[in-house]
Amino acid sequence: MTTAECKQTRQRIALFARASDLFDQFGCSLPLAIALLNGWPTEVKTYQEFVESGAWHLFLSGALYFLAAFALRRAVSFAAAGLAP
Repeated sequence: MTTAECKQTRQRIALFARASDLFDQFGCSLPLAIALLNGWPTEVKTYQEFVESGAWHLFLSGALYFLAAFALRRAVSFAAAGLAP
């Protein structure tokens, strides 16, 4: 790999790392923002009403966003380790 290709690859990994950091920082708040825009929660509910209303999807999507952020962090670390001399 030439020096120019190596520099370009390092820049791309740095950009990917920055995007991964932003997703890690703000990604888990996306499901909450979507839920609030859709009008949930508007009132206090019991656990049974919570389960029946399907609001548990909010917590499931938050967990999935957390796992996606973890996978992005790992991908960046593997890409950076692959370039190490």
